[in-house]
Amino acid sequence: MMAHVIDVRRLRIFVAVAEEGSFTAAAQRLYLTQSAVSQQMSVFEREVGIALLRRMPRGVTLTPAGEALVVRAGKLFGEISAIEQEMRTFGESQQEVRIGAFATAALELLPQALKSFKARRPDIRVLLKSVPTEDVATRLRDGDIQVLLTWEYDFAPQPMDRTLAQLRLPDDPLLVVLPADHPLAGRPDLALADLANERWVVRSHRPPFEHAYETMCRIAGFEPDIAFRTDDYQALQGLVAAGMGVSLAPALSLTPHRDDVVTLPLSEPTFTRRVTALTLPEVSRTAPVADFLDVLRESAEMVG
Repeated sequence: MMAHVIDVRRLRIFVAVAEEGSFTAAAQRLYLTQSAVSQQMSVFEREVGIALLRRMPRGVTLTPAGEALVVRAGKLFGEISAIEQEMRTFGESQQEVRIGAFATAALELLPQALKSFKARRPDIRVLLKSVPTEDVATRLRDGDIQVLLTWEYDFAPQPMDRTLAQLRLPDDPLLVVLPADHPLAGRPDLALADLANERWVVRSHRPPFEHAYETMCRIAGFEPDIAFRTDDYQALQGLVAAGMGVSLAPALSLTPHRDDVVTLPLSEPTFTRRVTALTLPEVSRTAPVADFLDVLRESAEMVG
């Protein structure tokens, strides 16, 4: 019987096709042509000796063999990334930690963690990258980043890749944001229903959270009158300060805090963002990533 040899480069292309669900989307991600991806997958299946993909009118699905191979490939690429990280400790080049994070983590949480990490490990270079939340597992497995800070709303938990190591950090509570001269600004806290008759300024989100504000208000029993949508929390504060409406914002997003707005905690029902640091299990145990995770946990508890 002929031994089947797996080409690692084609295996990476296969994983991209599996994760994206189509040759076209995988080609865009890999900066290849659609025909090149299709051709490489035909060659790869011949090399492996079994069908891995089902070609559908729109996109592809995995055969049972393909599903098994994706799982094994994820573990393989995690081991490769861990090996690369470990080998750097023996080389002459400077070691580094590559971090991906959501934007508001860079306002207070990450600066505190990076300052503490620099004091503990001044020999390590830190690279910080902005990473879309939908690109999580791919960027980790490719080794482009080693630690990813991500979030989800507590009322809309998302499926998590179980092959990734998860470090839960303190929750990021949503706070009411009011103009400083608002009649309710002197309260110690507010129920969301107290704002049912107000106009709203809301933060625009990408899927799956594009209707987050409407969902929270509906849980509180009303339909919000949305006056403005913005994709920036500083702009959100500015619109609230100008009297354009009231809002909610996560605590981590409110740095710097404007003097002409007031933030109040919610009474029941409360809402939070769940913050998690994700890594490949193999990478999480290697230095200096393990050191950074320790510092990140300590800093998150201080900020929270």
